[in-house]
Amino acid sequence: MASVRSLASQRGMLIFLAPLIVASLVLLAVLAIDGARLLALKSEMQNQVNAAASAAADGAQACGGAAVTVSTMSARALTAARAAGFDGEDDALQVVPGVLASSENDPELVFREVPMSELSRSNGVRVAMTREEPISRLFPSGLIGTITLESSAAVRKEVHATLSAAGSAGGIQGGLLGNLIGAVLGDPSYSLSLTDLSSLENTLVSVGDLADRLGVDDLADLVDEPLIDLLTGVTGVVGGSAQPVGRVVDDLTAAAGVSGLRVGDVLEVVGGAEVPAGASFPVYDLVISTVMNSARAISDSGALVALDLQTSESPLLQNLTSSIGALSSLDVNLALHVAEPPKLVVGPARQDADGRWLTRFRSADVRLELVASAGLSESGISTLISVLSLGLLDIELLDVIEVPLVVQAGGGEGELVSAQCATGSSDNDITLGFDLRDTAVSIETGRLVAGTGTVAPGAIEAEILAVELLSIPVADLCVDAGLAVDLYHAPSTPTLIADYPLQCLDQQCERRSVGSAGASADLTADATVTALDLSCGASGLGSAIGSVMNVLEPAIRLLIEDVASELVEGLASPLLTALGVAPGNMTVTLLGAHQNTTQLIENVSTVND
Repeated sequence: MASVRSLASQRGMLIFLAPLIVASLVLLAVLAIDGARLLALKSEMQNQVNAAASAAADGAQACGGAAVTVSTMSARALTAARAAGFDGEDDALQVVPGVLASSENDPELVFREVPMSELSRSNGVRVAMTREEPISRLFPSGLIGTITLESSAAVRKEVHATLSAAGSAGGIQGGLLGNLIGAVLGDPSYSLSLTDLSSLENTLVSVGDLADRLGVDDLADLVDEPLIDLLTGVTGVVGGSAQPVGRVVDDLTAAAGVSGLRVGDVLEVVGGAEVPAGASFPVYDLVISTVMNSARAISDSGALVALDLQTSESPLLQNLTSSIGALSSLDVNLALHVAEPPKLVVGPARQDADGRWLTRFRSADVRLELVASAGLSESGISTLISVLSLGLLDIELLDVIEVPLVVQAGGGEGELVSAQCATGSSDNDITLGFDLRDTAVSIETGRLVAGTGTVAPGAIEAEILAVELLSIPVADLCVDAGLAVDLYHAPSTPTLIADYPLQCLDQQCERRSVGSAGASADLTADATVTALDLSCGASGLGSAIGSVMNVLEPAIRLLIEDVASELVEGLASPLLTALGVAPGNMTVTLLGAHQNTTQLIENVSTVND
């Protein structure tokens, strides 16, 4: 009897549970269908925001060219999203500019939003989309409710340019680069042959070959390594020291001051820039930067780098002497202090959190001490003699006038401020924009203080004429003068390099320049005598002679200003240009550029900067 009652009870339970089971199965089936629908919708939303973010990133600072606006990014994002099937309201798409990058403490990519007022910091865009959707379309929405779907994506696009303001034009005159290398090598007889110079100017080193030889993945990994390691690697890549260019680079490994230098002193990689293996950089710029860093190391230790030029051996001085009618002879001693050596710089066109452009460059900032001992010719001061003689005075032309000048040149600086990314397909060219600021070249009388590079004020001092009246010494005509000279020219300086091909990554890479070093003939030296004393330190000159001296003062000022201007225009300017310093202007050379692979991160974590 008990078993019969138990069986009846089980049947009753099954009758009660069967509808529940069937209802549960139907509910699960409906939820599975709705879940698949929601997943498909979420995937569709993700595709739309991916497309929108990729399009909007073309308008970020590091890729969008000179005019970057949020409205441009939003318009591109909306167009791309609608092309991918988005049919919602415009404001359902949230477009936020920012920086997609890793940090020193966290290798994971994080998107940092930037304020609308600081778009110049952006290298990417985050696009987010939200959508209210009923959990089920088969049940009333009030019964089960709705769910908020959200999809987001952040995309980074950047152009990384390799730039040099080290004087890539290669205007080496009279073996001056060889003389400077000889100075840092401690070998006064060192010379740079035309073959060596040609090799330096025309040899490019592949980043991939150099990285393989040094055992690193990227040049950015080398910044803290000894510079000697980089020079040794370059020597090996170019065929060893048996080759002309390899010989020059190999010699520099023994240069004074090089042992204390790091790769970061001559090569700077900023903003997380990637240097592709196919890129290359010129050995000439590496040599220029290394030599000037070495020269600064020597001068900082207390010994100025001396460059001796003999008139008899220098065509430059011979031509200058013959061109200045007031001079009968000219001997020049030079000393060099490098205040700021140039670097090769690789980086993007955007700002950091402090509002400074990441990719900054400068031409070599140098102080050149030029002590010219010049003999004055009688024809050059005939006006003075004719005024003084008057048929009564005997005039004797004395020996030498010494002109100590310190030329402060270079120091031009600039930034990469815009980059227009390539659009792909048939257009694989980019456009880069630069902000250039030239530092005027200034010259003053004085000498360099060894070990500091500062200027000790000095004056032009000379006895020019001895004056006798009836064979009786009357007075000496002397010069004790201060002098200031400005050297300048004002060419039109373009600030854009347009249509630069991204495939330019190998030995055939074309160099493009903005600015112009200018020839010495294009430069104007404006000299001003700041102080002038003609008394030779003596007092009590006769009133007649004193009056004559006063009459002569304008002519003497003009003589000094003419001689100083000729020295600066004819000597200092070519020497500085030959050192890779562009007097009165700056040449910036684009050595290569590449556009990094688009980086897209779905649902990336976001922080506010």
